[in-house]
Amino acid sequence: MLEHSHIMGGSTAKRRINCPGSLNAEKAAPEQATSEFAVRGSMLHAAMELLLTADPENMTEGAPLLDELVGQDLGFGEDYEITRELIDTKLYPALEAWFMVRDASAMKDGNYRWDDWFIEQRVNLDNVAPGAFGTADLIGIDLKKRLHILDWKFGDGVVVPVEGNVALGFYAAAAMYDNDPEMQEFCADLTGVVLHIVQPRVGSDVVLHTWETDEDWIEKLTNQIDLAMKAAIKPDAPLKTGDWCQFCRARATCPAQQALASSALSTVPKSMTSVDLGAAMLLAQQLKTWISEVVKLAQVEAEAGAVIPGFKLVNKRPTRVWTDEAMAEKRMRNAKVPAGKMFNKKLVSPAQAEKVNKELYGSKLSDIVAMHSTGLTLVPDSDKRQAVTSSIELLAAALPEQKQ
Repeated sequence: MLEHSHIMGGSTAKRRINCPGSLNAEKAAPEQATSEFAVRGSMLHAAMELLLTADPENMTEGAPLLDELVGQDLGFGEDYEITRELIDTKLYPALEAWFMVRDASAMKDGNYRWDDWFIEQRVNLDNVAPGAFGTADLIGIDLKKRLHILDWKFGDGVVVPVEGNVALGFYAAAAMYDNDPEMQEFCADLTGVVLHIVQPRVGSDVVLHTWETDEDWIEKLTNQIDLAMKAAIKPDAPLKTGDWCQFCRARATCPAQQALASSALSTVPKSMTSVDLGAAMLLAQQLKTWISEVVKLAQVEAEAGAVIPGFKLVNKRPTRVWTDEAMAEKRMRNAKVPAGKMFNKKLVSPAQAEKVNKELYGSKLSDIVAMHSTGLTLVPDSDKRQAVTSSIELLAAALPEQKQ
């Protein structure tokens, strides 16, 4: 069972450090319904716990366990049962990544066994920040006495960076400073800390992301957590917007977000220079989340009976669906409608073909595959993708040609 503190935990540590006022803001915010993506993620976490508890040695042993999960909902309801697609795109790559992590920690004698490890382990940082705790997906100690923290990420959104990841750092700190004697013994005489994010994403070949650090980095982070909590408990704790706002419960009602929106509305885009646009793009990224939350909250309140001035609930545009597909097919066949016009037929994509038969794809299909982009998109400089062209080249292209 996943347990996370609303005061300070892995998912909130970065937010509390950067925005101490978020603690009071979230306490005052209305409760939010759990999204279907969050439920699916929890179900896949539960599946990984079952798989690792069974302790298969390799993928050959793990494959039958994966097959047994197909059709199960693991207590999350029939709307969330595990499908073959989830096995192929999420659980199989995640389990494979686990073996990579385990094997990469081997000593020279080839012994791939970790010294010890815990799955879905609650760890406590209460002695540093009262009320701070969280549940780490996997905590392990390898034969070199390095502490490993591994986190499963099953969303298909942006890649979660592992270097300097505050959430994983929180779990490492909570394990190292936990009051529990067993955990204290577990973390004694460490030689290093290794953080892992396993994120199987559709369309991406990179599943495992690893970063090694040391106890000094964890200690500095722990000090930041301590200072953040001391600031957060004050009535006038400061609010600050940033990428840490993305999953904040108070996004729609936050005064700092509202001030940000007011500032943005006072600026006319057509009058912006390229420098202004850079700052405005950062602002727009933050406001996207706020706008989404405002719309979502208004929808929830309206459906609950609240009156939203200037807006009303209406039915979405209806689309036609068959009430009896078998009868529709029968009648079209009787009318001699060609099968080609009754059914849509399309060749599977390269990614789908690889899922169907990975060996066939690698040996006979990969040589007739090309990477094709659908266009250009503007992203922050921190994005790891190669820029299409440099700013200097773009400027040169925009200037008129010099006459010889």
